Amino acid sequence: MSEFFESRIQEKSALPIFPTMVWAHQLKADVAERLNRVFLEKIETGRQRNPDLQPRGKWQSDQRLHTLPELAEFVEIVRAGARAIMDAENLSYSDIGITGCWANIGFPGSLHRPHSHPNNFLSGVYYVKAPEGGHTIDFHDPRAQAATIFPASTKLTHFTAQKVTLNVRPGTLFYFPAWLIHSVEPNAALEERISIAFNLMFPDFVERMSPPIWEGNLPISGT
Repeated sequence: MSEFFESRIQEKSALPIFPTMVWAHQLKADVAERLNRVFLEKIETGRQRNPDLQPRGKWQSDQRLHTLPELAEFVEIVRAGARAIMDAENLSYSDIGITGCWANIGFPGSLHRPHSHPNNFLSGVYYVKAPEGGHTIDFHDPRAQAATIFPASTKLTHFTAQKVTLNVRPGTLFYFPAWLIHSVEPNAALEERISIAFNLMFPDFVERMSPPIWEGNLPISGT
């Protein structure tokens, strides 16, 4: 900042308006170990039931893991975390539930291209295995127009970066807006990366949240 400018300014600030939130949690070690053991057992059972499925690229399980009785603790952790986020954001809701939950098994070299999760309010991911070289997730700038002019920079910041890379480890649990584009870099590890993805939505969306949040001044349909 030039002395010329500083000498003429009384005060200044940078205002981070319209932030995009990603909520990060790390489960206690004993809880993560207990949950991970169940996930690994379920994945191994799936392997044995599908012996012709080759261990390469990426596997994704069916999207109904949240219905398994053995994963009731995981489901309640996810829902409780989502409720805590909603409460902290002062949002009005009656409940929030998991609409889909599935396992991602990424073998060496596998990646996950940029994508979002439509028709949900929150999405998330939990990590069972995250070996060195396969321990990151990328979140992309949701402002499409931000790249219209993109000057070269000596150091990227949260203001100039077009994506943010976050490190993960077993037991890491992320929540983020379902519309936020995210991706996974190629797994550079020699072992597989295992994550559990999920979506959350309001069960009473149509009845409670879809109607307009304003009232007209000409009553017609009411009694």
